[in-house]
Amino acid sequence: MKKILENMIIKWHQAGYSLDEIAPLVPQVPKAEVAAIIRQYDKEARL
Repeated sequence: MKKILENMIIKWHQAGYSLDEIAPLVPQVPKAEVAAIIRQYDKEARL
């Protein structure tokens, strides 16, 4: 997956979009991968 897609997913998450809202916006990325990106971001943000 391209870094730009990952950054877009993180920005949407920061803006309050849910996983179910983000996944259709990036159909080339599996929903499970979107969830993993969000989990990783939240984990790093708590450090």
